[in-house]
Amino acid sequence: MGHFVTDLDARIGSRKIDGKWTRIARLDAELIYDSPKFGLVQVPYGFESDGASVPKVLWNLYPPFGAYLEAAIIHDWFCVLGHAGTSPIGSQDAAKLFLEVMEVLGVGKWKRTKMYWAVRLGGPRFKASKTEHKSLTRHADK
Repeated sequence: MGHFVTDLDARIGSRKIDGKWTRIARLDAELIYDSPKFGLVQVPYGFESDGASVPKVLWNLYPPFGAYLEAAIIHDWFCVLGHAGTSPIGSQDAAKLFLEVMEVLGVGKWKRTKMYWAVRLGGPRFKASKTEHKSLTRHADK
């Protein structure tokens, strides 16, 4: 099972995005997660995430900054890289990593499975870049 190398150190604030105020979590320190499947994931200091992208009507059940915040930040990071064409993993693997991290965080199976499928079916699509990126260090084969 994966584990966090660093604890989440983030500030919740807001900023204007596309003309409307949006709540964000801004990392005050690098967030590092070690995945047995994907390797060492590093989300840089200063990265801003809007948390889990959940329709406002469902915020009572799935708040954007819930117990799965670290998983949402990691997923958002790979989405940003994916849109830039530099993600070392594609959107399907980013969703699998999201699911893995939620399990590590103790999110219940029912909730994490629904959130995984919401990301897989309604989330952004992108392909893995053929070039390596410093945000993911693959484990050496043993």
